Amino acid sequence: MARSRTTAPEMAALAIADLTNALTAAGLSIERTSENSLRIALDDSAFDVDVVPVAYATASNAAELIAETSPPGHVAVLVADRVTAHARSRLIDAGWGWLDRRGHLRLRGPGLLVDTAVSTATRGARTPEAPLRGRAGLAIAYQLLTRPEEPISPTRSGLGFAPSTVSEALKRLRTGGLVQTDGHPVLPEFFWALAEEWAPQRTWLAEEPSPTATETAGWCVSGTLAAAELGAPIVAAGSTPDLYVPGPVVITIATRRYGVARDASVAAASIAVAPVSAVTGETRPPVHQRWRLAHPVAVALDLAQDRARGREILEDWSPSERVW
Repeated sequence: MARSRTTAPEMAALAIADLTNALTAAGLSIERTSENSLRIALDDSAFDVDVVPVAYATASNAAELIAETSPPGHVAVLVADRVTAHARSRLIDAGWGWLDRRGHLRLRGPGLLVDTAVSTATRGARTPEAPLRGRAGLAIAYQLLTRPEEPISPTRSGLGFAPSTVSEALKRLRTGGLVQTDGHPVLPEFFWALAEEWAPQRTWLAEEPSPTATETAGWCVSGTLAAAELGAPIVAAGSTPDLYVPGPVVITIATRRYGVARDASVAAASIAVAPVSAVTGETRPPVHQRWRLAHPVAVALDLAQDRARGREILEDWSPSERVW
């Protein structure tokens, strides 16, 4: 049975409850003053907080809320299942706070700054649901990023999923603010949302496979080597190839033939089944006559897993242009 959609009053009540729990856990004294407001007592002073609920906070809808909501004399705090990094920047610039139900609270008020992780025990009863999830969600997201000019039709997606499955996944993405009403992705938030769910499980090989071997048909290279070939500002000297293969059976065959390294430091290569099958179906020309390149979007998604160096490299990269 499908769960009914949360109404606006229910969202507001959940937001108030979750923020109250988080602030109380942070050691603050809280008083409910109205349907959408709290008063925070701090030593001999107090200030009011207006709670703004939203399902999923992107830079776009955060900017709209900031423009529409200007509580005089109050501190605004956005409460969402997820708050993207770009949304957080907008909120900080506007002097807003936020509660990301995945586990982070930020609040700045007169004489107070709270910027802390929130344990799962302090969250409300509602479990955050990512708008981008499941095999269909990942496949749809990848196709929208690699072909942003082609909105997906549930009946003609070509992804191998039932139209009802595709339709439901697209509905979640629209409700979450990641896909526009015309079917185009909201960028760059959409890319970073997919990056959070992109989790290939790599196996480290003791020997590097030969790209001329029969069993490597359909393989492609991603990671540092592919990024350097695509022009990313990255040093690839001495890097081992990070390879994607068509399926789990290939992993088993490869480990028997090339051996398994104990860890990345002594590996000659790594292999993984791509989170989306289209990755090995849309490869590019060979890199230095060795391995074919994965699509630039797949390469960028791999780089994004490095939250320091990778995200710095991607700062000036656009999934719509697919170049560095």
